Amino acid sequence: MKKSVHNINIQVYVTDTSALKDPILYNKLLEKMPNYRKEKINNFNFPKDRNLSLAAGVLLSYSLKKNGYAEEELEIAYGEFEKPYFKNHPELNFNLAHSGERAICAIAISKQPLGNEIGCDVEENTPEQIEYLKEYNMSVEQWTRLESYAKATQTDLEKLFYGEASIMPGFMFTHPEIEPNYEYNICCRSKIPSENIQYVDLKEIEL
Repeated sequence: MKKSVHNINIQVYVTDTSALKDPILYNKLLEKMPNYRKEKINNFNFPKDRNLSLAAGVLLSYSLKKNGYAEEELEIAYGEFEKPYFKNHPELNFNLAHSGERAICAIAISKQPLGNEIGCDVEENTPEQIEYLKEYNMSVEQWTRLESYAKATQTDLEKLFYGEASIMPGFMFTHPEIEPNYEYNICCRSKIPSENIQYVDLKEIEL
């Protein structure tokens, strides 16, 4: 396992989904997905959305395998605001996000379930997104902070946005500056060392 922080092993994986425009690679990775992920992917109407969902699922499978979990043996469930988690594994928490042609997976593993809440977000810096958020005096980076916090704490995003929900203490943000066209944020109870944030090439990944 990688370096632990405050007894919590936190890892973040990022990938470029454009490689999935290759139908051979797409089908190869889709075949390795668990049934719940295949169903989610196939429910999307547009290829771009299917690619994003597949990439996020691939990152999750990859991170679980690296940490000794057999994904096919884990039972997926959904909490408040539809945040997914694995039943019977309170020591394991994860979150997925995607935007544009990027996907991110953040995973937190602890010896006990206390303090392993995690949320992540990525947003493409499109002119439309920048202009829309300006109306609310908010930058794209600030938006990713808000969404990653909402996911980590399972707080209603709309209430947070309009200041109707209280902020829980003890959470920190890691804002890796990976590339200029995308904003990333990970919210958990610790800063994340840069060496625990990795880029994954879908053409080379092994599941």
